[in-house]
Amino acid sequence: MCTVNEDGPRAAPRRGTGGTAGDPPWELRLWRDHDPGVHGISGIDLGRLPVRTRPRALVGDLYARGVRRVRLDRPVDLSGAMSPRTLVDGMILLQELTAWGIVVDWTVRWGENQQIWEQLQHVYPPQEFAPVSAAPGSAAPASATTGEAALPAELVHWRKTFYLCKCFYRRGPGFLQVRDRRRGVLSRFVIDDPRYLDAVDRLLDGAPVEDLPQDVLGDFVQEGLAGTAGTLGWWLPYRVRRWPWPAVMV
Repeated sequence: MCTVNEDGPRAAPRRGTGGTAGDPPWELRLWRDHDPGVHGISGIDLGRLPVRTRPRALVGDLYARGVRRVRLDRPVDLSGAMSPRTLVDGMILLQELTAWGIVVDWTVRWGENQQIWEQLQHVYPPQEFAPVSAAPGSAAPASATTGEAALPAELVHWRKTFYLCKCFYRRGPGFLQVRDRRRGVLSRFVIDDPRYLDAVDRLLDGAPVEDLPQDVLGDFVQEGLAGTAGTLGWWLPYRVRRWPWPAVMV
């Protein structure tokens, strides 16, 4: 279960500020190519873009413009120091960028809840990984340029086991299917109850938890299909955008 700023991995959703409401919008650095070695070539670097709209619509437009690598301007902080809206938008950005096959450079901080990473390993692995928020004057977390031996074991595992569509959903007429391999085996969920489908639609862009049926949200959180951050919840699986396998293998 992905629950930020809670007492434990199975705590029930509850209200909370989860951070300051005055966080600036996310800013993205954009490139046309995955390879950092060519980012200095004219036309590859597309500059910076403040995120002033909902991430799901934005990322599809970025892909159509030729963006293939993105860097987030600051860490995604899961310790409770970031406002719920900023955190949820950051998570949806990561999910949508991964769904489109866009490489993401990002850093994660998560505070004391070290179970969270297990629910997020379907998104592109972070460059930096801090199990506990760094205290003033402490050493910076290991980076992507550091030898693998110096990296936390969780990040090494994340990188070695990541692949596209590790946890995704797709829609049919009147139902939604989730295929989840985050635990190393395939779990399949078919959702056709109108109450649950409506809750998914609300969670896609982040929704106040008080506006959702608590039994439905509780079921999603229990199965690791939704996360909560203070007053907001969001849907964890991303929609399949690009199949990573031939159609006969799906």
